[in-house]
Amino acid sequence: MIIPQVKNGILNIDKPQCITSHDVVDAIRKIFPNQKVGHTGTLDPLATGVLPICIGEATKLSDKLTSETKAYSVKMLLGVETDTYDITGRIVFASVFNKDEIYIKERIKRFVGKQQQMPPKYSAIKVEGKKLYQYAREDKDVEIKPREIEIYSIDNIKIDIESKEVAFDVECSKGTYIRSLVNDIGKKIGCGATMTELRRTRTGNFKIEDSIPLYDFLKLDYIEMLDKIISIEDYYNENKKITLSDDELGKFLNGVKLEVQSSDQIVRVYNKGKYIGLGTVEDKILKRYVVE
Repeated sequence: MIIPQVKNGILNIDKPQCITSHDVVDAIRKIFPNQKVGHTGTLDPLATGVLPICIGEATKLSDKLTSETKAYSVKMLLGVETDTYDITGRIVFASVFNKDEIYIKERIKRFVGKQQQMPPKYSAIKVEGKKLYQYAREDKDVEIKPREIEIYSIDNIKIDIESKEVAFDVECSKGTYIRSLVNDIGKKIGCGATMTELRRTRTGNFKIEDSIPLYDFLKLDYIEMLDKIISIEDYYNENKKITLSDDELGKFLNGVKLEVQSSDQIVRVYNKGKYIGLGTVEDKILKRYVVE
């Protein structure tokens, strides 16, 4: 029996709660043991939702896909703060809550726009080669520098005063920590807050409605699994198509820069009707990017 070849591409996985993003990568790697596998944008164990998994040559797209705009559905509890900024942490502050809905919504809306955000001390950001959460677990102080992020929108704000629960949808730039956003919102309201639920609903063009839950994916037959992989060509099917001659193709593959006309920064490259790979265009110069 001939085993079908695994194509280079991306899986749109819906990560379940209580496992890490690396756990998802490890599960996919066991299915496709001879392929490079990586994820694009870490989700905390508490969080669920869209986690694009790159396979084969698509792993070269990881940085690009990680930098895409992301959207989340968030729930938070007012009147309490934890050291991790979510309900998995130790309570470090609690207060009496006496604000109304109008006041809360107004304070939350203030966070739309560019801003400096302080990452949680329990995060995977590295300082001097060591992750912040490792310093935190050792109860060691380390300088954490704020990062510029942008909140594009905060919508569908729902407030339950009696239960002290707030839910909202947020669209944000790469590098945004929703736990930090919740913590900052709590401080702005004046009562503290901690994140109780987080679901990523979109990363770039990957949407939650098009994703497949991890455990549903693992139940599929091997052929069905392969069908779930979105090819690199299909993912960029709306980007400009550039056809190269044999001579131009040889130069392209050897890293020689070619002059082209394109408003797209990433283009699909073809020769004699056959898809070759992706190129990047900057100042009308085409460079080799991902070749399959």
